[in-house]
Amino acid sequence: MKIMMIMGGLMACTAFAGDGFKPIFDGKSLNGWHILQKPEGDKYYATEKNFYAKDGAIHCFQTPEKKGGLLLSDGKYGDFILEMEIKSDWGCDSGIFLRCTEDGRGIQVLNDYLKEGNVGFLFGQGTGGYISRPIRFTERPGEVYDVYDGVEIDRLKYGIDAKGWNALWKPGEWNTIRIQCVGSEPMITTWVNGEKIMEMDGSVYAGRSLKEENKQNWAAKPAWDSKSVQHITGGKGSIAVQIHPGYRWKPGGAAMYRNIRIKEL
Repeated sequence: MKIMMIMGGLMACTAFAGDGFKPIFDGKSLNGWHILQKPEGDKYYATEKNFYAKDGAIHCFQTPEKKGGLLLSDGKYGDFILEMEIKSDWGCDSGIFLRCTEDGRGIQVLNDYLKEGNVGFLFGQGTGGYISRPIRFTERPGEVYDVYDGVEIDRLKYGIDAKGWNALWKPGEWNTIRIQCVGSEPMITTWVNGEKIMEMDGSVYAGRSLKEENKQNWAAKPAWDSKSVQHITGGKGSIAVQIHPGYRWKPGGAAMYRNIRIKEL
């Protein structure tokens, strides 16, 4: 089912609309959201210059100081389906945080739109540093290649391959992402433009640390610990969008999010 919506003067195609969903971004302001509070010297110090509403979307923009930041929803969510449209300039490293704490820790669904990046799989921001990137971007925007078997190595329930991804992603356009998060383990499933990307069961997931994954050291101990993640997040938290600090961001580039809606389960 697809519904056409008018928002901020732009017409957007919502691929996952349905009963029980409510918007958590009004398309005009950041009412209902707040910026992670960090001291000015911190690498995650951000202001209204970094996050703002424009043309019906939240814009995440890194200033010349190359500081990062997080924009958190005021609402707290435990079990839910989250849907939104995403669009990033090539070279920007962003992310969508689930069950995010007020100090910026959570389960991140990657939106790393740059070489060797990934969209739709997982990283543990302050919750263990685990990562899954069985497919990664080439030097061409939006095109991925296979790195390893995520089901075999990370014990994912499902992970799309490069052929599947390259058939569905629309470079330079708005793409729809859907994220379902349920349970204490939890179970997390992601879809892009209606196609399943990843399914993870936290009771068996075995994502390694970023350091070990970069070395493809599959013999290393998994960095994921379900009980630890549950203890940190409390099983409930904000939805958040990220600006990565440092040089993983195209100068003058932006990551954008619109038509953000959620259904609590």
